[in-house]
Amino acid sequence: MFESLEALTDPLIRIRVEAMYRELLNTDSNYKLLLQESNQQFQQLRNSLPQDQQNAAFLYEDTELSLQAILERSIYLQGFKDALYLFNELQISSHA
Repeated sequence: MFESLEALTDPLIRIRVEAMYRELLNTDSNYKLLLQESNQQFQQLRNSLPQDQQNAAFLYEDTELSLQAILERSIYLQGFKDALYLFNELQISSHA
C-alpha cells in the first residue's frame, strides 16, 4: 500500500513543484534574475573547459539537478506532514 501511495504522490508533487517554479519565474524578479545569472555562469564555465572535460561538467550538473529533485520532494512531503500534524493538534486542542 505504501508503495502505491508513493507512486500516486510522486507525479502530484512533481507537478506542484513545477507550478511553484513557474509562479516564482512569473512573480519574483530577483529569482528570475538569479536563475538567469546562474545559467549563464555555468554555461561560461562549461564552455571554458576543454572538450574532454565538458562532459564531466554536464554530468555534474545532471547530478546536482537529481539531488535537488530529491530534496524538493522531501521538503514538500515534510511540509505536508507538518501541516497534518498541526491540523491534528489544533483538532485535539479545540475538543479539549
